[in-house]
Amino acid sequence: MNEPDPRVAVYAADPLTRAGLVGMLAQALDVVPPGGRGADVLVAAEDPVDHELPVLRLAVAEQGALPGVLIAGPLPPSGHRSAATSGVRSLLPHQAVRPERLIAEVVAARSSAETSAGLLAAGYDSLVDCPARSSRFHDREIRVLRLIAEGKDTAEIGAAMGYSQRTIKNILHHAQRRLALRNRAQAVAEAIRAGLI
Repeated sequence: MNEPDPRVAVYAADPLTRAGLVGMLAQALDVVPPGGRGADVLVAAEDPVDHELPVLRLAVAEQGALPGVLIAGPLPPSGHRSAATSGVRSLLPHQAVRPERLIAEVVAARSSAETSAGLLAAGYDSLVDCPARSSRFHDREIRVLRLIAEGKDTAEIGAAMGYSQRTIKNILHHAQRRLALRNRAQAVAEAIRAGLI
């Protein structure tokens, strides 16, 4: 049985940014009204030049430490640490925010494990430095991740690609180890961030 869509609390440095994010997310998800409670995931959009994360701190103070997506400008290492300890699962630069990506990140954030400051920084850098980032994943890995994103299990992926289940597991294992990813969900999220899925 599928999990219901996550309820999202949206916080932003300015009202126009918040309205834009709510418009993107409301296409597919339930957005908690301002001041409302009961969110499953936080989305916090900082001012691109603010390194102190006041919007994230406010969101955590009001909603609690929930899995979250942070939209921000470049952060110092202390900002990555603060974000990771506040429950942020994904860090996006403002220019990378598109409706389908944001919705995918929110859905992935709810079920993904806690992340580290280093992984947040690496994910952010990959989106800023080279938006096409296809070189991060090999062609077979991209095909496997696309099939996972479609809900296929290892046996179905193997049959579709003409590989054994063991080969599919090895493809995933090598990609996860090489890119410091913890699980399939995180690998799929990284491929989505890179615009490969």
